[in-house]
Amino acid sequence: MSDRPALLAMRAIRKSFNGVAVLRDISLECRAGEVHAVCGENGAGKSTLMKVLGGIHAPDGGEILIDGRAMRFGHPAAARAAGVSIIHQELALLPHRSVAENIFLGQEPSRRGVIDRKALHAAASAALRRVGSSLDPRTECGQLSVAEQQMVEIAKAVSLDARILVLDEPTAALDDVESAKLFALIADLRRAGVAMLYISHRLSEVMRLADQVSVIKDGQLMATLPAAAASIDGIVRLMVGRELSDFYPPAAAHAPGDAVFTIAQGGNAELDGIDLAIRAGEIVGVAGLEASGKTALARAIFGEQPFTRGRIESWDGLGAARHPREAARRGIGYLPDDRKREGLGLRQSLRDNAALSLRALAAPFGGSHAGDRGQGRIDALLERVEVRAASFSMAAGTLSGGNQQKVMVARWLALAPRLWLVCEPTRGIDVGAKATIYRLLRDYADGGGAVLVVSSDMAEIIGLADRICVMAAGRIVAELPRGASEEAILAQAVRHDLAGSPCESLAEVAA
Repeated sequence: MSDRPALLAMRAIRKSFNGVAVLRDISLECRAGEVHAVCGENGAGKSTLMKVLGGIHAPDGGEILIDGRAMRFGHPAAARAAGVSIIHQELALLPHRSVAENIFLGQEPSRRGVIDRKALHAAASAALRRVGSSLDPRTECGQLSVAEQQMVEIAKAVSLDARILVLDEPTAALDDVESAKLFALIADLRRAGVAMLYISHRLSEVMRLADQVSVIKDGQLMATLPAAAASIDGIVRLMVGRELSDFYPPAAAHAPGDAVFTIAQGGNAELDGIDLAIRAGEIVGVAGLEASGKTALARAIFGEQPFTRGRIESWDGLGAARHPREAARRGIGYLPDDRKREGLGLRQSLRDNAALSLRALAAPFGGSHAGDRGQGRIDALLERVEVRAASFSMAAGTLSGGNQQKVMVARWLALAPRLWLVCEPTRGIDVGAKATIYRLLRDYADGGGAVLVVSSDMAEIIGLADRICVMAAGRIVAELPRGASEEAILAQAVRHDLAGSPCESLAEVAA
C-alpha cells in the first residue's frame, strides 16, 4: 500500500435502519489518483456506504476525513461543496428537462438573472465530449435510452470537477465501446489526481481498473487487498462463499425442438431484413452495440414496436403480435431492460408485482390467482426464485436490484410463456443473483420453453446462450455458436456497425 496520505478516509462507519444494522464498522481509504474498488452482493451495504459519503444518510457512528480533516455532511450539497461527486446506480434525471439542464441543474450559467442558454449548451457539449458522448444537449432526457442517460449522469458528475468521485455501477447500461470511453476518462481523472471509489459487479473491470479492492458482505468489511494480489475467483469467494465456475449453468442436455417463432425478412422503423428462428428448448443470445437494434428486436416480437413488414410464423398460427397485451395473452413474455421505469410498481408489494401479469390477463371474476390459493402460488414462486425479503408484503422499491429483478422473473414464470424475451437480465445485480437467474432461464428452456436473451454483457451471452446472434444497424449480421469468443462477437458488431454490411452466414463468419 502507498505511503502517501489518504485523500479520503472512512473510519468505523456504522448505519442501521429500523434497528437492522446495514453497515458495521466499515473502514476504507482512497488516495489521490487511486481507484479503490468496493465489491459485494446486492444488499451487502455498498450503496449505503456511498450514500453516507455523499451526505444522503447520516452515519450512526464513525467518521469521514478528507485531507485528514473530519467532515460531517448534513446534505448532499455539503458533500459536493467538499469535492465529493457520486454517479449513482439508480438514474435520477428529470425526464422533461434537457440534457444540458440536467447536467447543470441548480448551477446553470446566467446573465442578468436569466439562464444563459447559449453558455449552458456550450458547457454541456464540452462535458459530454469529455465523457465521449455526442448527445445533443437540447434533447429531453426522457427520450434517451438507459445507456444514454447513464452517459449524462457521468457527464453531470465529472462536470463538478470533484476531488473524490464515486462510480456506482457506471457501466451497467453501457456496451463495450461506451465502457472503453469511460475507462479512458478514468485514466484521465487518475492522472489529474482524483480519488475514485468504483463499485461494479463486473469483476473483470475491477481487475482492470482498481489499485485496491475491498469486499463487503452483510455490512461487514471482509478484506481490503491490493488488486495485484487479488483474483476474480478470490473476490467471488469473499462475496458469496463459492467458486465462479458455479455461476453459469451447463449447456442444454438435448437438441432444441421445433421453431416456436420464425421471422423472415422482418422489419420496422428500426429493424430491417431480420431472419431468425427461435426453437423450443434453446436460449438464443442477441449481442450488439448500443443502438444496434438488439432491444428493438425484442420489442418488435412483443408487439411494442410491431413488425410492419416480413413474414412472421408462430406456434399458435397467429403470426406477429400487434400489441403487448395480445403478445402476453398468447404466451409471449417480456422482461424489460429498465426494471425501474418499465417493469416494477416500486410502491407496490413484492407479491402484487409478481402477480401483476397473471391478474391482468386472468378472467375478471376470480380464478387460480385469486384469494389465499393465489397468494400461496405467488409466494411459492417468490421463494423459488430466491427473493430475499423480510416479508413479501414489502414495497418493491425497498429491495436491492437483484431482488427486484427476481420479482420480475417470478412474474413471468407465473404465466409460463411459450416464448420468453429477456432484456438485460442481470444489469446491475451481483454474481449470486446472476447465478440464480441464469439457472432459472436454463431450467425454463430445458423444460421446453424458448428464450431470447438480449444483453450488453458479452460474458453473459457467451456463458448462457446456445447460439449467438450479433446485431448492427438494425440487422442480424452474424450468427455464432455457443462459446464464441468476445473478440469474435465484438469484431462482427463493430465491423458491421461501421460498414452497414448485410448479414453474413455462419459459414462466412467461420471462414
